[in-house]
Amino acid sequence: KVVVVGGGPTGVELSAELADFANNDAAMRYGRDLADRIQIVLVEAMPRILAPFDPKLQEVALDHLRSRGVDVRTGVAITNVGKTEATFAPSTPRTATPEEKAAALAKAATEETGAVVWAAGIGARPMVKKLAKSLGQTDMRGLKVDSCLRVEGTEGVYAIGDAALSGNPPTAQVAAQQGKHIGRAIRDGVDSPFAYKHAGSLCCLGSNNGIAQLVSAPSSGSSNFDIWALIGAEPMGPDGEQRALKGTPAFLLWRSLYWTRLLSTSSRMSLAADWMKARYSGRDVVEPVLQRTPTVRRPVETFGTNLQRNPTVRVVKEKVEEAQKKRFWMR
Repeated sequence: KVVVVGGGPTGVELSAELADFANNDAAMRYGRDLADRIQIVLVEAMPRILAPFDPKLQEVALDHLRSRGVDVRTGVAITNVGKTEATFAPSTPRTATPEEKAAALAKAATEETGAVVWAAGIGARPMVKKLAKSLGQTDMRGLKVDSCLRVEGTEGVYAIGDAALSGNPPTAQVAAQQGKHIGRAIRDGVDSPFAYKHAGSLCCLGSNNGIAQLVSAPSSGSSNFDIWALIGAEPMGPDGEQRALKGTPAFLLWRSLYWTRLLSTSSRMSLAADWMKARYSGRDVVEPVLQRTPTVRRPVETFGTNLQRNPTVRVVKEKVEEAQKKRFWMR
């Protein structure tokens, strides 16, 4: 059993890839009986997975994961992780009373697990906490910044990404835009308010499936050609300013976007070849070499290596071994 903690895009994509591995590669290599023993559990403390997406797309992702055999548990938190087990309990909001928290812990259940993967976000770094404490800030989740991303109570100090409490979501898209904004401010020597421009959200669901929620550019009105209608993107959002893609078009968009983000041509070619290989011949599976007890008594010549699936291991008779030693010393 593999437990993935966190129902955001990272946790959903990992669960989908594990489901593809179990249903395709493991079944092909080891048979369906063994593949069916693989259990994948996705745990999310919030009522729904993929919080940045529209509820309609959330349902698409939820139905796909469950159809692939993933056990999706929403409103559940992990309260303890051991070597071979994990404890599941109903999640409670931050405003919950001690009685409500105690009632939730009373419903906790411990299950055996083979691996637990944390994809539910991280806390602030120790250095960030020390800086926040030295500045007299009470919120230890990050450094409070103003509209220009300057740390409050300092001069010439900026904070971005997970280290900053700027009111924006702690995503890579936000951090990338903040980094460019600060770079321009340092280059020009002029501070200006930061304005986040959301480009959209993507999530790969594996099996040539995915979801995308994109921000559509306003039309000029000079042409009746609608690219969104051509690719099957549905209007979404309060005012219909966003477009939703699902299925193979969203999957291809996700892959093409990340492929273009690679820095070198060799990396792009290597990734494309790996995708093609996984598509037609399966993923590379590395089997661990287990320590085995020798079944052959001495004399054994191992050529200085351990007795672990070594094709050079040979059993040599005492007379042959002695003859070899004599010939060596006679040279």
